[in-house]
Amino acid sequence: MSTFGRYWADPIQLKDAAAFETEGVMFTACRHVPNTKDREYYTEFDDFADVEVRLLASMVLAVGFDEGTVAPYPASTSFAIEYGGPLNDLDFLKAVGEALRTEIAGMQRLRTSPPILAVKGAAFAYHHRPLNPVRLEEVFSAVSADDDLMLRGLHALIKSRMVAIHVELAEEANYPLYVALDALFSLIRRQLIKMGNSNPTSHDAQNFVHDLFEEDHSGMRFFEDFYEDRVMTMHPDNRYGIFRHAPISHSDFYSLFIMVREVYREFALLSKTASVFNTKLDCRAGSEPQAGD
Repeated sequence: MSTFGRYWADPIQLKDAAAFETEGVMFTACRHVPNTKDREYYTEFDDFADVEVRLLASMVLAVGFDEGTVAPYPASTSFAIEYGGPLNDLDFLKAVGEALRTEIAGMQRLRTSPPILAVKGAAFAYHHRPLNPVRLEEVFSAVSADDDLMLRGLHALIKSRMVAIHVELAEEANYPLYVALDALFSLIRRQLIKMGNSNPTSHDAQNFVHDLFEEDHSGMRFFEDFYEDRVMTMHPDNRYGIFRHAPISHSDFYSLFIMVREVYREFALLSKTASVFNTKLDCRAGSEPQAGD
């Protein structure tokens, strides 16, 4: 993990994943099980294993509402070792940390690579609240490694905060965030279809979100407050005009990030209690979806 990120001060020790800091090194250790599903496409952007995305996402989503943010900044460098013991073994984690520090100190890294050793003046930043390990473990177990749509959305959500660290790329941080939002819309539509709505609309998706948080229905479309911003940002020539720069603000990103984060967490946890929730939602059918431009 890079010192660019913001982390939980408490160690994370799950059965198949851990996050630990020792000897000036913050790292994650994950039980890697190769994906046996055949891919029908080519990509060079799959640096994170599925279990790593689940762990990083659970770190981000474990923050409660209005409690700030945790924003891990993983470096692309990783190492594979043969180990069959428990990942929460303290002696193992300390030994790995020491080995990583030695390995990192001798590495030839690109000039643009983020710093990954906590040295004087560049220590790790931590969230101001203690970790809720129960909440984190619930989110980790709720995110399925077989759900490609969920993993794509969460991966984009993690990347959006990584990009936002760099002020020069603040506008570009919105791009992966909009991908995460679009994936979330598709996840909710998929759930509504399972619940009997054959053609869920953007209004239905927003009603789903309201019901998720036990709110009154607003009559708005899915994240309608951000719809025009997304169109104007992603499409330089659009129905609203042509803009030399995206007509958005820094606060727009942080507001949307927090809202999307909250819905992802509750939606993931919903997978454990979907049958109970189904009875609460008024499914409607018949309108065309209105997610994109």
